[in-house]
Amino acid sequence: MLDASVPLLLRSPEDILGKIPYLLGFHPSDSIVTLYLGPQGQLRTFSNTSLGMPVHVIADEIRDIATRASAEMVVIVGYGPLTASTTVTAVADAAGRHVRAFYTCLLSGGYRYCLRSGCSCAAVTGVAFDPNATAVAAHATVLGEVALPSRDALLALADADPVAQAGVQAALPQARGIQRPELVELDELIGQAMLDQRLTDGEAARMALLLRRVPVRDAAWQRTDQEMWQRNLWLDLTRRVPDQYVAAPAALAAWCAWRRGEPTLALAAARRAAAVDPTGTIIQVVVAAIRSRRKPTDLIPVWPLPLAGRAAADPS
Repeated sequence: MLDASVPLLLRSPEDILGKIPYLLGFHPSDSIVTLYLGPQGQLRTFSNTSLGMPVHVIADEIRDIATRASAEMVVIVGYGPLTASTTVTAVADAAGRHVRAFYTCLLSGGYRYCLRSGCSCAAVTGVAFDPNATAVAAHATVLGEVALPSRDALLALADADPVAQAGVQAALPQARGIQRPELVELDELIGQAMLDQRLTDGEAARMALLLRRVPVRDAAWQRTDQEMWQRNLWLDLTRRVPDQYVAAPAALAAWCAWRRGEPTLALAAARRAAAVDPTGTIIQVVVAAIRSRRKPTDLIPVWPLPLAGRAAADPS
């Protein structure tokens, strides 16, 4: 997680390259990843751009993000074939006119190639490198951070599962007959998820109905921050509930992913939510925060937001 209250210090190329997949949530390919560093190598934010974008477009993006993040230097890492070294070097040179490029390299075919001008280290000609075998990667795994094999695998976490949706759909009639205090029931279901107990189809159906009530949805929003079990809960419901019920759990999945420093996953979940409720408050907050490169800690002075406190008709 990218949390300014617990500074992440990157002390070596191995630290940097081992951490990147866990920042993104996936192992990148055909990309240029940029880390924006503050004093003493503290990570401020990061970006991921397609290797196929024009050099000046990538460099302009790096300049703009570095300015907003008050970054003192950047690390630029390319992922792709050896021929991509020319593009990565050109991006570093262009961006370097605005912010110091502290380190530039290319990962290609299991090797790390240093692209710093005038450098004579062994990595200039390539040294073997496995991002999964670093101490930083091991530490990230212990913290519950995840790096999937590819960007597509990450995006698929927010896709619908038609078979699972059918199971929850079949459980909805019985779930509608339950009459209990809504916030008590919400806390009980969230409590099960906290214990890593996956909700049954009936419980998932009940949660889908509860989250259509604005006060319940807002209460769930206030209870959601950056825990892995919360990520698992809301993503699981995003895949399982019928499409007409997906707006709230997908929005909560987007919120949790953003709080965890997983903007790519957050946007994927936000798109699922927006397909049903494009004006949803949570969706708007998450998308605006990601686009403006806001950090979760920016909300600490005003979070939690007050409950909406308004009645909402249950369209179920």
